[in-house]
Amino acid sequence: MGIGGGRLVRRAALAVLGAACLLGVAAPVAAGDDATPTWQLTSYRTRGWDRSFKCDLAQEFGVAPRVVVYGGSRGMRMDPSTIRNRTGLPAFNFAFHNGHPEDAWAVTDWLLDTYPDQPPAVVWCIQATTLADIPIAPGLILDERLSQAFPTALIEAEMPSAKKEPLRNLLSGRRYRRDGLLLHNAYDRRRAQGQTLKRALDIYLQPKMLAKAGNRKLPGNTRAKQYFARTIRLLNSRGIKPLIVIMPYHPRALKAFRSVGWGVKERWLRTYLSGLQKKGCTFRIVNCVSIRSFGGNPAGFYDGSHLTVENSRRLLRYCMTKAPGCFRVPPPPTPSDPPIPEEPSVTAPQYTPVPEISDTPGDLLE
Repeated sequence: MGIGGGRLVRRAALAVLGAACLLGVAAPVAAGDDATPTWQLTSYRTRGWDRSFKCDLAQEFGVAPRVVVYGGSRGMRMDPSTIRNRTGLPAFNFAFHNGHPEDAWAVTDWLLDTYPDQPPAVVWCIQATTLADIPIAPGLILDERLSQAFPTALIEAEMPSAKKEPLRNLLSGRRYRRDGLLLHNAYDRRRAQGQTLKRALDIYLQPKMLAKAGNRKLPGNTRAKQYFARTIRLLNSRGIKPLIVIMPYHPRALKAFRSVGWGVKERWLRTYLSGLQKKGCTFRIVNCVSIRSFGGNPAGFYDGSHLTVENSRRLLRYCMTKAPGCFRVPPPPTPSDPPIPEEPSVTAPQYTPVPEISDTPGDLLE
């Protein structure tokens, strides 16, 4: 597809940098016989973490996903079956822990390489902190399915750190469905052990969290912003109009955040997105920061920001009603169709080192 420029060169460089590590990502240590589907495993030990795991799930999915969900942990309960039931299109959840625009870029690149005639519609779950830079996920560096989307210089710079990532069992306390939906994790375990939503909100709204929410820091010329815009342009070049969903907070959390100045970040995000549209990026925005927008249930949260699957389904149904055009995809070509003219390539941004925010995990403010 020509994304990123010179994949054969990049792959050779990767082989020199860390072939053994890459092989470890491609063949995770799994508990189960060879015939066990990945989503049914009880152990999945890999440095690629949920990036490699969901790529494995997608390879076993059997069909091209025609609608995908991007985002961080707040998007991991967005149910692909809700999309499939309404649209008839196979859907897959590609939201990741601390998911960022670099993830969306890499997955889009991989899917378009794998299914060049079937570009997916995109539901992209974001918030203001999505566009700040955090350390790039090791799975994007170590898993060649995803690393091929990035410039060689970025891979070389990030590889030493990524190779230090310990092998961890993703499925220790987590369960997923075959379409990438997160079914169970620590949130569910705590709830089953008796933690109330009030207690979860008390913990979530600690002074350190409110200080971060109210620090009025805004993303500058971040790597995340570059990959966000490039991903949208890449999707646009394939006839896809992404749906950007500004994700909701629990009413108590939203009130607390706004009381310390979170509104500065909200207004900046809306202005930034509007500016991208004026520059020619085509996408639809659905602002659901308040649950009133989609009729959300205040009881349908695990904490201040993470929705239950029931609330996520309600949000998805609202999105499909509000922006039905974003869930339409070009039909696969038939043998009788004339060749589709090749679109100008959309390349990865040139590598430039950026300061990364690492003192607060990105998902805490999601």
